[in-house]
Amino acid sequence: MSSENCSTFFTDLPLLESFFEISNPNNFYPIPDDWYIAITDIVDSTGAIDQGKYKMVNILGASPIVGMLNLGNKDEIPYTFGGDGCTLCIPPSLVTETRKVFRASREIGKAEYDLDLRAAIIPVNHIREAGFDVKVARYKVSDAYNQSIFSGDGLTYAEEILKDPANKQFMINFTEEAENADFTGLECRWQEVGRQDKKVITMLVRSNPQRTDSDEIYTTVLNKMRDIFSFDDKTNPIETSQLRMNMSISSLMGEIKFRTFGMSWLQRLTYILKMEIQIVLGKIFMALGYKSSATNWSLYKPDLALNSDHRKFDDMLRVVISGTDEQLNELKAFLEKEFQASRLAYGLHVTHSAMITCMVFKYHRQHVHFVDGSDGGYVMAAKKLKERLRKIRE
Repeated sequence: MSSENCSTFFTDLPLLESFFEISNPNNFYPIPDDWYIAITDIVDSTGAIDQGKYKMVNILGASPIVGMLNLGNKDEIPYTFGGDGCTLCIPPSLVTETRKVFRASREIGKAEYDLDLRAAIIPVNHIREAGFDVKVARYKVSDAYNQSIFSGDGLTYAEEILKDPANKQFMINFTEEAENADFTGLECRWQEVGRQDKKVITMLVRSNPQRTDSDEIYTTVLNKMRDIFSFDDKTNPIETSQLRMNMSISSLMGEIKFRTFGMSWLQRLTYILKMEIQIVLGKIFMALGYKSSATNWSLYKPDLALNSDHRKFDDMLRVVISGTDEQLNELKAFLEKEFQASRLAYGLHVTHSAMITCMVFKYHRQHVHFVDGSDGGYVMAAKKLKERLRKIRE
């Protein structure tokens, strides 16, 4: 299927109303043949996290999504955030603009954070010729946020291409001079969110690639999580009562450095002052439940929790959830049993809080929030997942 002139491919897909529908292969549709997979990650993100740069890893990893959606195709580009990088599905008409956004993200990350972003743009046809596929579904997270859900192992193969030093064919050439991109809306203004009575669990689960019953395996995992956590409505680590805005300049520097890159010291100072005023006003408006002609501030925190990507699927189950020690131990026992039976591999990272990187197009309803476990949740869980995948393949 070709869609050179079909910008509404993704928005025309039916909406899944339940997250449990992701394990049904009939709910997924092939990405058009002439589209591309645009993928990024941060080189040695584990080392960066060991240096305490996990907030910078998250904001740089999310930045290409914001830059791409600011091109005016917010509802038409399927994407997913992976902690230290992202993946987008783009039509041929956006390839040139995607290169510009990736180069801009990489330049800022290198200059401001000393982090190295690598990126590739890979034809969907190339992935299919290698025996993989890229299929997508549209899941209704909330009235304001429809999430992309991926299957077919094509994104996993694209990641292998990205990380293969011998494969230069599809890599972005970063020797060309970077151009400006619009990262308006990329924000990181909330304190980490946690509760004393619960842990924050970052979990990756992938079915054994050598098996043919992956749909059944994911259904089993989801049902077990529902049994343990009441999965539908009680695992979101973002609780509105625990949300606190951050006033510390040092904690806000991740956003400040990214959003003011290339500006003079006076422009950077102006941005900081404007941001601090916005935070103070936001605190007051949310506390009072103030309603203006543009924004109902009483809805912002509830919408933040609703419009979060704390559970998703992109060739694997990827979640950030909260639970008690008892629930965590039951989950570990179940996953280890399934791993020993060679049905799946998993990675867990347990910490005290979750962190939020925000994509704010409007303060009234139109904002999406990327959630990760603090101290490098997804990156650290992925490291453990890869170790177990190697074992079940031996």
